[in-house]
Amino acid sequence: MLTLREITKAVGGIAKNISPDSEVSEFYVDSRAVKPHSVFFSLKGEKFDGANFAEEAISQGAEAVIVPFGAKIPATIPHIRVDDTILAMGRLAAYRVSKLKAKIIGITGSVGKTTTKELVFTLLSSRYSVFKSKKSFNNHIGLPLTILEAPPHSDFIILEYGTNHSGEISYLTSIARPDLALITRVGSAHIEFFGNIENIAREKTTLFRDLKYDGTAFLNAETPYFDLLNSRVPYTARRVTFGIIKGEVRPEHAKFSPLNTEFTYKGHEFIFPYPGRGMLENAIAAIAIAEYLGIPPTDMVNIIKDFKDERMRMERIEIKGITFINDSYNSNPDSLAEVLRTFKEGGNRLIFIIGDMLELGEYAENEHKSMGKIFVEEKHKNLITVGNLSKVISEEVKKAGIEEAYHFNSKDEAVEFLKTYIKPGDYVILKASRALAFEEILNKLEAIL
Repeated sequence: MLTLREITKAVGGIAKNISPDSEVSEFYVDSRAVKPHSVFFSLKGEKFDGANFAEEAISQGAEAVIVPFGAKIPATIPHIRVDDTILAMGRLAAYRVSKLKAKIIGITGSVGKTTTKELVFTLLSSRYSVFKSKKSFNNHIGLPLTILEAPPHSDFIILEYGTNHSGEISYLTSIARPDLALITRVGSAHIEFFGNIENIAREKTTLFRDLKYDGTAFLNAETPYFDLLNSRVPYTARRVTFGIIKGEVRPEHAKFSPLNTEFTYKGHEFIFPYPGRGMLENAIAAIAIAEYLGIPPTDMVNIIKDFKDERMRMERIEIKGITFINDSYNSNPDSLAEVLRTFKEGGNRLIFIIGDMLELGEYAENEHKSMGKIFVEEKHKNLITVGNLSKVISEEVKKAGIEEAYHFNSKDEAVEFLKTYIKPGDYVILKASRALAFEEILNKLEAIL
């Protein structure tokens, strides 16, 4: 709980009509969700101005609204005026971190951030009080909101530090310096805004650079630019390396199938209900943190076996005898290549539905072309692409003589084709960048099949 007096001081604001000793426990940026004893941050976007909803927030029980200087609101509303509401939110979150006993676990990387976060949360929750960011709340709004929502009794708060432009992680670590920091893997996601992968690596290393001096860095021993990442860890901090082949924490044996991953760690047999080397890497990363914090492998076996990731991340769905693997939460060259290498042609027909990979800039055509080459190398036979950029994948596949490659400009066109193309017994993999909303394909197929 924070008083409005504390909040006003922390955000550097000027208050009017508030009750300084009133305590609040929740913070909102959506006026429709506001509950009593809360504060509403009136953010401003391209198509909305939160100040227009200040009165609604108060009517729903908010103790005060935080608005920028110059915002036009009714004079009688309890409010705190600040220079910038987003910066004010960050200041308040930083103040909250200083008041909490919780250790901060920070996770970043080009792939696997959210799955690793979910795994760490699930493992640590078996022994500790743990709070985590929702979905991908990993930017300058989501991260502070996560901190402000964290229960005061939390032992650990797990945060994702996201970035698609240089300097963004630095701002996030200024709000919450991690006690434990993990970088999953460096890849080409968002390369449009960084120019090259080395610049992406340098941005990711900020999480290690800003690690608390007595903290612990968890390094992927097999990631590109390992030496660069390692060089940014404070010399007073501890280091733990992990990987599939290299690293202090690694499986003794691993077996991959289209349905799951079986591996051995310290003599214990694990069954992880998600396939692929990338998913195994996420699991090993989470095991590294959990073991470091005192969770023995014997306790992890059943937790890992029963793990459920968030929706649209290797999500398995059965519809009328057809198995869909929905991995369409996001896509980039690293994650798509992993999917293409994970699933193999077997007794059932395997069909890939692939959409555009976005934020690749000048690399877009070559990266999509390389996905076509991997498709051919892996001896896949059935491909549907949807969108503008993904047409390059189909073209590359057709050049290799694969006949069952089809391209559609829209999701509706693809659905119309798929409703007669797919049959019971098929395995269908969906993969695309988030903006393409590929789950709509699945929803429409479920309605008409």
